[in-house]
Order: sequence, then C-alpha cells, then structure tokens
Amino acid sequence: MKKKSSFLKRILILMITTIALYSFLITIFFWFTTNDMFRELQTRELKPSAQAIADLVLKYQQGTMSKDDLEEHFNLNKGIWNFVVHVYDGQGNLVIKNEEILTTLFRGKNAEIGLNLNPVLKEYFSSVLSGDSVVASKGPFLIVGQPITHNDSIVGMVFLGKPQIEIFTALSGLNRSIWISALGVLLLLSFPLYRAARYIANPLKQMRDVAISMANGNLKEQANEKYGGEIGELAHSLNYLSSRLSETISALELERNRLKQTIDGLAEGIVAIDNEGNFTHINPSIYRMFGKNEGEGRMSLIPSQELWEDFDAVLAEGYTIVRSLQWKQMLLRVTICPLEDETHHIAGVVGLFRDITESERLEQTRREYVANVSHELRTPVSALRALSETLADGMVSDEDTKNRYYHHMLHETMRLTRLINDLLTLSRLQSHTEPVRSEAFLINEVTGSVAERYKPLAQKKGLRFDYAPLVHDLKVMSTMDLVEQVLIILLDNAIKYTQSGGRISLGTVLDGDTVRVSVADTGMGIAPEDLPHIFERFYKADKAHSTQGTGLGLAIAFEIIQRLGEEIYVESHLDEGSTFTFTLSCEGISAS
Repeated sequence: MKKKSSFLKRILILMITTIALYSFLITIFFWFTTNDMFRELQTRELKPSAQAIADLVLKYQQGTMSKDDLEEHFNLNKGIWNFVVHVYDGQGNLVIKNEEILTTLFRGKNAEIGLNLNPVLKEYFSSVLSGDSVVASKGPFLIVGQPITHNDSIVGMVFLGKPQIEIFTALSGLNRSIWISALGVLLLLSFPLYRAARYIANPLKQMRDVAISMANGNLKEQANEKYGGEIGELAHSLNYLSSRLSETISALELERNRLKQTIDGLAEGIVAIDNEGNFTHINPSIYRMFGKNEGEGRMSLIPSQELWEDFDAVLAEGYTIVRSLQWKQMLLRVTICPLEDETHHIAGVVGLFRDITESERLEQTRREYVANVSHELRTPVSALRALSETLADGMVSDEDTKNRYYHHMLHETMRLTRLINDLLTLSRLQSHTEPVRSEAFLINEVTGSVAERYKPLAQKKGLRFDYAPLVHDLKVMSTMDLVEQVLIILLDNAIKYTQSGGRISLGTVLDGDTVRVSVADTGMGIAPEDLPHIFERFYKADKAHSTQGTGLGLAIAFEIIQRLGEEIYVESHLDEGSTFTFTLSCEGISAS
C-alpha cells in the first residue's frame, strides 16, 4: 500500500496559506490606511457644509433673514443632509438641530443617541468659542465644529456629526471585495497550483521510492534525470550513489565470499558469536571436530560448559583466553579473542580451535628422537672411552685381553658407523636429493640371494628359515639395491626379535599386476597401540631399549618404499609374531 504524498499536501497548503495570508495582510493594510482616508474625505465634505450653515445662521442673527426663512431653509434641506446639524448661539444655547439621519440609520435608538450627542458637543464649546475649528471622532460620530464669526467676534457655533457607521460599512464592503477577490484568485489558481505542486512532488516521490528500493537491496532502480534544475541534479546524484553503492557492495560481497571460503577451508575450527551470544559464523571444521552432540543451544555444538564460560568472560572483560581442551582422542588448543567495532567496543567473540594432537605427537617424537640419538650415540662412545682409558692407563698387559679390547672397540666403532650411516640414509631419502632409477629385474633373483645369506644367520640363532619364491619367476620394475635393502632390514628385525626355536619366513605371491613380498616371524609381536607408529624414526616397541638396533631400520624401509611408489604394511599380534609386506609392480612374466 503506497503512502499518500505528504509533500504534495504541504506544497498545496503552503500555497493556499500564502494566498490567504496575503489577503489577510492586504485587508489589514487597507483597513488602517483607508480608515483615515475615509475620515479625511468625510471631514472635507463636512467643513464646507458647516461653513454654509454658519453663513445662514449669521444672516439670521444680522436680521437679513427671518427665523421662518431659516427654519424653512433647514426643512427644505434636512432630507438630503446625511449628517446631524446642531447650531448654538454665543452663549451655548441650542438654536437649531437636524437629526433626520438618525431616524434612517438608528431608528428606535435615535433619541438616545441624540441625547448622548449633546454632552459630547459641549466638550468642544470652549475650543470653538475661542475661534478654532474642531474635527474629532467621538462615539459613533465624526464631529466637525465651526465657529460663527462676525466682526472678529464669535456669535455662535455650528456642529455637524457624521455617523461613522458609513465609514465602517464602506470599509467592510472593501474588505469583503478583497476576500472575494482572493477566493476567486484561489479558485482560479487551484488547478495550476495543484499541477505545479505535482510537478515538484512527483519526481521527489519517485526518488523516494528509488531510495527505499536501494535500502531494500535493489540497486538497479534508477531515478528520472529528465527533470531540469536542482531536481534533475538530485536524481543524477541519487543514480550515481546507487552505482557506487552497487560497486562497493559487489566488492564487499566478493571479499566476504573470499573470506568465508578461506575460513571454511581452514583446518582450524572457528566459532564466532555477537555481543548477545548468538552465533554469527561456524566453519565446517567445528563439525568435523565435535560432530553431533546432544543438548540444546550452544551445548549442542560444543558440550563444554567451562569453555562457554570462557566465551562469556571474554565478552564481558575483553581479554584473550588461551586454553587446551581434551576431546575424545584429540588435544585442541583453543584461543578465544574479543572482536571490537570501530568505536573499540566489544561487538563479539571469536574462538579458534586448533587440533594439536599431531603436533604434540611430533613434538614428543622429536624429544624421543633427540633422546634416542643421544642414547644410541652415548652407548658406543662410552664403551670406546672406557676401553681406550683402560688401554691408555696400561691396566691391561695380557695380549689376549688387549686383542679382546681392540675387538670390542672395533665392534663399537662399526656400530657407531652403522648408526651414522642409517641417519644419513634416512635424511637423504626424506630430502629427495637423489633420483630413484627404476629397472626391470627378476624378483626371485633378489629374494633368493637375500635368503641364501640370511638362512645361515637364522640357523645360527636356532631359528627355522623358510623361503617360498614365485613358482614362475617374473620381472618387476623397481630399484634392485633399494628392494634388497628393505629385505635386509626386515630380515634383520625378524631375527633380532624372534627367540630361539622360532620360525622366519620369506615369501612372494602374485596378486594381479602386483607382487607382494612378505617377511614373517614368530617373535614377540607388536602391541596394537604401537602399530601406528612402527615406521617412525627411533620408535621401538621395547621402550627400555634392551634390544640392539638403532630404531631407524623400519623408518628407512618405509621411506624407501615411499620413494619407489609402493606400499608397505604390517600385521602383528602380541606374543604371536609379525608379518611385514611390501608391494612391487610387475613388468612381465617369463620362465625362470
């Protein structure tokens, strides 16, 4: 429903009020100006009449006219006189009066008005008898007093009274004419005024509708710029504002979408609330971290009352809170910061949830790695120092004992060399500084060669060694030296962790286009909690380091298989044994 144009009404009311006020002021002006003008005209009319009557009375007093002639003269003219006539002698006695006009104007009130006139006229006797003419407005009359002089002496007085109602009637008629003229002008100008007001109001109304559309988000609406003058300039400015707003909003929308996509793509969870505690943004990572929870409101998102109390504290106090939150298998680092508006008032709070489980595990691994390296290096170095100090101090004189000490020193040196070589090998594999060159070779040739070397070692420890090559030998595409190194690492571990009387197996099977090479043992096995970390550097299921080895072998094997683009995995049961398997891609099949 469209609102009625109040601006159009105001313009019309303003124009009508202007005309009415103009008429009122003109009336007031004419009332005050013409009032004096009418009195002046009446005075000019009465003065000659007063002088003529004074001359007649003087003739009567000089005896040139009889009283009958005087009265006859008055009686002949009293019907045409439109004023009251009072004639007095030099002593103030009324000689003649004519109040015929009172009968016409005032009817029944003429006697009362006539009686009231005599005391009024007496107020002016002294002035007239002193020779002055009198013009005054008193009560309902305009009074003109004229002395009757003879030989420079005052012999009588003539007073003429003009009823002012005539003046008022004339003025009322003039004012009525002005108001009728004003009304006529208003009626004549009503339609042009309405058209003029609409001409002014319509473009403003249209621009108002455009502004409302802009406020509602419709920036395609355009104001009509065809109007001339300031209205056209206003329409042009409004359209320019609309275009600039459209560009600004488009840019802001683009930035908002970029920011939203960036936030939604973060691995960290983000929760933002306003100053009333309502959610303003939740990115998908939050749902991946916490999933679906029971409860209502914010507890259904993150079921931690303590955490939400921290949100409320930051919202109230404005400081940042950093805390850790244990959720299921994850360790989360939570940073809760206040959001400020342009006036530096707190407008909300944002919480950043970072999963630091992996980083904490890596930090723990780093600490263990440093400890393991230190431990592995300290053992041979300590042994070498002890043996060297013993020999240097000359505490051993027996040649056989010296030779045994030298043998131990050589063993520890080789152990230290092996550790350093393993560290260098692992570092080289992880840095990808050396290219891996693939070649085609027979898989049974490699596995058979390694089995031939390790079977005596296993039997020496009292272990049974089984070897199961492919029935039909075939070629694989890989790097022979690296594959042999992986086999050596797996067989070393199998012999190391299998007690005497156990069994070690090396076998290969064809699975489609893939050859699976497995090394199995019946040793101590691996606990389920250790399986995910078995290929990490220096990781040992034996936390006491009671077994020999650097703890880098499986990590090297894993890096080699990764560089070859293959897979390696383990299946193990505690106290039952383990089976390590890695894959190799086939190049072709040929007879052995």
